[in-house]
Amino acid sequence: MGISVLNAFTDVLARSQPAFIALALLVFAASVPLVAWRWQIVLAAVTGRRAPLGTLVLASLASSFVNNVTPSARLGGEACRVAALVSLKLASVGRAAAAAAYERLSEAPAIVAIALATLLVVGRLPVGAPGWVWLSAGACAAAVVVAARRPLVRALGRARAHWASMRAIAIAPSALLWSGAISGLVWLLDVIRLRFAAAAFHAPIGLTQAAALTAITIVAGLVPTVGGLGVIEGGLVAGLIGMGVAPADAVGITAVERGISYGVSTLAGFGALSMLGGRTLWNAVRVSRPAVEAVT
Repeated sequence: MGISVLNAFTDVLARSQPAFIALALLVFAASVPLVAWRWQIVLAAVTGRRAPLGTLVLASLASSFVNNVTPSARLGGEACRVAALVSLKLASVGRAAAAAAYERLSEAPAIVAIALATLLVVGRLPVGAPGWVWLSAGACAAAVVVAARRPLVRALGRARAHWASMRAIAIAPSALLWSGAISGLVWLLDVIRLRFAAAAFHAPIGLTQAAALTAITIVAGLVPTVGGLGVIEGGLVAGLIGMGVAPADAVGITAVERGISYGVSTLAGFGALSMLGGRTLWNAVRVSRPAVEAVT
């Protein structure tokens, strides 16, 4: 059975369209400087200084590497960004962490839009889908809820303290609006990347369905596993199959998407981390994490 699955997957890769995979890579590359630009705007509003965009690109990539190799549900990556700013004397720990919190706040409208798109897609799923599809989707959802319960409870418990910290370091509304607009564009590029990955395998996945798949990666990313490995892939495959994609195609789409969002970002992030100080910065991440947990 294993050989037959491997042969089926090889056949799927053989008939994929490399042009769409290349487009997915380009979309990922375009999102990297946008994330750094958003960070630059918020940092300027918090510190009064405009940090070099190139440095912020490297720090953003390095944070992706830390996120992908630690079971920290993004806290490790945020600590990396804070540590990079402090080591480069671009911000204090408190202001760097506050900027990270404002960035997360700016993503809220985009996350709400993705959630609404997900509800729309769920309402359109065929009721007559195979029972094992619904069972698999339900099992994945239950596993995510159970595994992410404690991180969510801790996050809710810190919400009031976070709000007080953000009020202590206020930023101009215009900076928050700009940050929100860029966040929307960044998330849209994530959706488009998934759409291109699906198109590479001739899968009938539209932007709304790609948004629902993005929601799966967001929720699965809350599970404290290294880089979300296993959970995100399982969620994507189950979601794609639930949308009517053939199992072999679903595996191929997931392989392309995770090859980019995890594989490429990890390799690029490792290089960026090395350029920013390597082991010195890695050790600084461990020191900065408690401060980040208190604010973000």
